[in-house]
Amino acid sequence: MKAKQSLFAGVVIFIIMALSACNMPSGVTSAGTPDIDGTVAAKVAIEHAAQTMVAQTLSAENPNAGQVNTSTNTIQAPVDATFTPTLSPTITMTPTPEGTFLTVSQDTYCRFGGPYSSFKILATVKIGQKVEVIARNPENDSYFVKNPYEANSTCWLYGKYATLTGNAAGLTVATMNPTPTPTFTPTPTHGFTVSYVGLETCGIQYAFKLFVKNTGSSIWQSISITGSDTVTAFAINHTSNTFKEYSGCSAGVTQADLTPGESSYVLNISPGQFNYNPTGNNISITVTLCSLDGLAGTCKSIPLSFTP
Repeated sequence: MKAKQSLFAGVVIFIIMALSACNMPSGVTSAGTPDIDGTVAAKVAIEHAAQTMVAQTLSAENPNAGQVNTSTNTIQAPVDATFTPTLSPTITMTPTPEGTFLTVSQDTYCRFGGPYSSFKILATVKIGQKVEVIARNPENDSYFVKNPYEANSTCWLYGKYATLTGNAAGLTVATMNPTPTPTFTPTPTHGFTVSYVGLETCGIQYAFKLFVKNTGSSIWQSISITGSDTVTAFAINHTSNTFKEYSGCSAGVTQADLTPGESSYVLNISPGQFNYNPTGNNISITVTLCSLDGLAGTCKSIPLSFTP
C-alpha cells in the first residue's frame, strides 16, 4: 500500500513539472512563432495520461469502487399469531332421580310376598342404602320396592326403620300375598299343632305370630302362652278366651273357639307383647289349649322354641 502511494506522488510531481515546462516561453517555431497547437496537444495528452494513472491508482486501492451494491435486505413478513381458544370445561348436570325412594336406619330384610318373617328373604337392605319404592300396603307401614341387588325383582320391606323421600303421597296401594300356611307334622296325641310364623309390630311393641290348628276331636275354647326371652329374661304371659289374629296394629279375624279341623293365627298381645324388638333372641314358650274358658276343662300343652 505504501509503494502505491509513493508511485502516485511521483506521477503527480512529474505531471506538474511537465505542465510547468510546457508553459515556458522556450517553445517557438523555426520562423520564430510559438507552436501553440503543439503545446495545447501536449498538455491535453499529459493531463489525460495523468487522469488515467490516477484512476488506475484509485482502482487499485479500492477494488470495490464502482461496483453497485446489489445486496438487498429481505424483510421478513411477520408470522401471523395463531389464536388458540381456551375451552371452558363442560358442566355435566346430574339429573335428579324422579320417583319415591327410601333409606333404612337399620339393616332390614326385603321379603317375597310380604314383609313378615313367614315370607322368604330375598335381600337385606343395608343402613343408608337407597331403594326405589313402587307401592305401599294399606296400613302404610310396609313398602313394595325394587330389589336393589337383582334387576326385574321386587320385594316387601317393613317400614319401621325406613325414611321416604320423593312423592310418598302418590304411592299406589298394593296387596301383600296371603300369609303362607306353615308346613308342620301333626301330633294327634296333643289334639292340636302349633308353629311359629313371624313377628308383628305396632309402634314400639312387638308380638310373635303363631299358627294353631285343632287336629283332635275336642273343641278348644281358651289358650295360654307362657315363657320368656332367654336373652333378656323378659317374661311372656298371655291368656285369652278367644283366638284373635293381628296384622301390625290392626285386629283381624277373631274366633270364639277352635272346633275339630279349624285353625287360627294367635299372638301374645294384650297381654304379653314385647316393649322392645326381640329379633335375634331365642324365645322359649309353652302353648296350652283348654276345652273350657278360663283354662278350665281338658287342657293340652306343647313346648316351642324359636328365634324371630
